[in-house]
Amino acid sequence: MQNNQIKSSKFYLLACTSIVVGLFMQDFFKVPLTGGVILIGLSWIFTFRFKDKIQNLITQPVAIGFFLFYLTHLLSIIYTQNLDAGWSDLQLKITLLLLPLFMMSTHLFSSQKKMTLLQLFAVLMIIMSVADIAMSLSDYIITENSNVFYYKQLPHILSSKPHYVAWYYSFAMFIVMYQIIAEKKHRALWFVGFGLLVGSLILLSSRAYVLAFFIVFIVSFLAWVMTNKVTKSLWMKLLIGLVCLVTILFFNPKTNSRINDTIVEIQKFMGADTHRQTNPRVYLWDYAVDLIAERPLLGYGVGDAKDELNNALKNCDAKFWDGEKNVPIHAKNLNFHNQFLQTWAEVGILGFLLLAFLMIQPFFLKNQHPLFLIFVGLTLIGFLTESMLERQAGVVLFAFMYPLLAGLKRTS
Repeated sequence: MQNNQIKSSKFYLLACTSIVVGLFMQDFFKVPLTGGVILIGLSWIFTFRFKDKIQNLITQPVAIGFFLFYLTHLLSIIYTQNLDAGWSDLQLKITLLLLPLFMMSTHLFSSQKKMTLLQLFAVLMIIMSVADIAMSLSDYIITENSNVFYYKQLPHILSSKPHYVAWYYSFAMFIVMYQIIAEKKHRALWFVGFGLLVGSLILLSSRAYVLAFFIVFIVSFLAWVMTNKVTKSLWMKLLIGLVCLVTILFFNPKTNSRINDTIVEIQKFMGADTHRQTNPRVYLWDYAVDLIAERPLLGYGVGDAKDELNNALKNCDAKFWDGEKNVPIHAKNLNFHNQFLQTWAEVGILGFLLLAFLMIQPFFLKNQHPLFLIFVGLTLIGFLTESMLERQAGVVLFAFMYPLLAGLKRTS
């Protein structure tokens, strides 16, 4: 029996490793990601003891939350009109059901091995940042256009996904910081990796995740200060680091323009009379709220919500650049750019409340691992400005990391 458990644990670890590698390779080689999910499923089936697994799930409210969240999407297919889009969305989000089901009902390997998986994720993100910068350098040599280092043109491994890459990098940065604080091994290498990730995050200029990093870092640091003695030397190092980072953000022309755009958007959202149009989110959220108010209970269904939004935007005269020319906002075929609004418009108020529950409940539990709370905090802020569960890069990271971290035991 013990030998079988050891074999199952190794098989399960292999499956999880495959998923972590698959997150890195998802755009150009999908076998590790798909194979990892299948291997976890097989491991779950052939370890049997289904009664124990069901009892484990019942005792975890977040596991039930994931199940009900997916169920609301499945039931919405009954009243959605665009069935092709609806079924495609359900297929995209299937890991939100499967991975929490498989991972939260079993305890097949230790917290130490989970930390090893997180370290692997951080290393792969460092490699990704190096590869992206190297390929952008190659593009610059050919084109002599410095924009290849910036925003959507920087990501090559996860092509044209700056917000998702920024989510990946910001969480990897906290894993690296945790390693530097908690472990004495390879600190110099981790410091180098951290510097590469910081540089890449600045170049990506994803405003949501730059802001998320600052907020989560400050809150995490204050929580750490309450339980640990902080030397004057460490205070000075942190202060110097933050000043340098803020200085780079404000004096880099690319990031500075993004910061100024943000200020204008906030002013416009607060009702200021400004004709400058920098980002469609202000209009998207305004029309989204009106749409939700019309059907708050059930929403429009997973296949129709996005179409309903773009149909409503036909009444909006705002125009935005599509890369070649200014076009009406509805012609860009945008989603809600807010996961909470998107979920509410798709599946109604129950789906919204379930998503909010998954985002808030961990902060009310005792003795949660800091990396779990950090991941949820980063995700929560990201969800406020992007519909992060509308692409595989967001769905799989959320579906895998959340249950993995929820089962990570807190250590001293």
